[in-house]
Amino acid sequence: MPLIPSAALLVILTRPAPAEVPRARTLQSGPKDPKEPKGQKPKKEKPPEEYPQFRLDEHPSIVFGRGTHLDLRARFSVDKADSEASTEDPAETSTTDLGKRRIGVSGEIANIIEFQIERELTDNDPWRDVYGEYKQFAVARVRGGKFKIPFSLDENTGASRLDFMFRSLAATHLAPGRDIGVMAHGRVWKRLIGYEAGVFEHDGKNARTNNTAKVFGGQTTAGRVTIEPLRNMKNAVGDLSLGVAFTQSDVPEGIAALRGQTVMEQNFFSSADYFVNGPRRRTGLEMEFLPGPASIKAEWMKVETQRRGLSVEDTDLSPLVGEGWYFSGTYAITGEKKSNVTNPKKPLLQGGFGAVEVGARVESLRFRSGASGETGSRSPRADVILGNRNQVTTFGVNWYINRFFKVQANYIREKLDDPLQGPLPSKASFATKAVRFQFSL
Repeated sequence: MPLIPSAALLVILTRPAPAEVPRARTLQSGPKDPKEPKGQKPKKEKPPEEYPQFRLDEHPSIVFGRGTHLDLRARFSVDKADSEASTEDPAETSTTDLGKRRIGVSGEIANIIEFQIERELTDNDPWRDVYGEYKQFAVARVRGGKFKIPFSLDENTGASRLDFMFRSLAATHLAPGRDIGVMAHGRVWKRLIGYEAGVFEHDGKNARTNNTAKVFGGQTTAGRVTIEPLRNMKNAVGDLSLGVAFTQSDVPEGIAALRGQTVMEQNFFSSADYFVNGPRRRTGLEMEFLPGPASIKAEWMKVETQRRGLSVEDTDLSPLVGEGWYFSGTYAITGEKKSNVTNPKKPLLQGGFGAVEVGARVESLRFRSGASGETGSRSPRADVILGNRNQVTTFGVNWYINRFFKVQANYIREKLDDPLQGPLPSKASFATKAVRFQFSL
């Protein structure tokens, strides 16, 4: 064999093979990227929400966008009462807020503006809450319009969430109720403390009647402070709230509109015989404790209206005083927490019976003058007036059929110190049995 071709063949056979070039990995042939777990499907982007939407949350709601919605509200109720005392009293106008036929709307705009409009269908003063509120910051919100003056836990509880058919007598006749004004409110110090402070046109609907000859407070300043000491505690036994409130206004000279009525709106004290003139001050204390399915609530409040320059010698008389308190307790025997009892875990015909709650309340409402030590008189210029007191005990059962329907039954016993001023002059004590069927949206 020739030397050169043999050498060339030897070089070719003994040369090392070239290094293998890695093949590109594909979804079909190569192993998957370790960052992609086996079997996981690629994430799909959530399509944007379409508006408007209809939702049935706490209220039927039309949602126009994030933080912007319009809620529909309504409340209808039918009462049936059987009382030992007559319920007809043409002398005074009722101020009891039963909410028998009420409709309205509420909502938010961009999570910044809140509003509410409510109207009664069977009342000569139909408009209830009509206000707007700037709510961007929790520490300082501003509300303007017609709404309840910040005074009294019971008075500022919505009618659909009341523990009993009727508010306490103190809240009905001593708390101011609604008026036109502006108020700042919010929560501070890790939300432990809440405050409300405002200025209002008058001292509330509860302080006046339709009789224009009677006088009531003018421009009113009001404030309320509450503290929730257990709010940020872990494993707290329940929610606790303590509060204090006040109002201040001036009443022109004339016949006072404040009066005391029984639960069924019969007079047991009328200030129509007494003149007033000067400052009116309200003071209130409140407590609410909600341990699980139970609730304990208590309030005390007092209203003092001065009678300056009204004696026969043109000197000051002792003030006209209205004072009241109540203590109440409830328990949901079906186990719901008090804060959720209006929305039962097992509604009727949906696997359960609804929620059942029992309760009891004792209360007192008294009218007197600041002076004492002599027999009371009906004279308009008497320093010691002829006062009276009503002591009331209420037992109740609430049946929350579902989030919309509620049935309440109450047994109420009242006792007057002076029955001669009441609906049954020959009887100091009398009872009332009542039931209410309520539908709320």
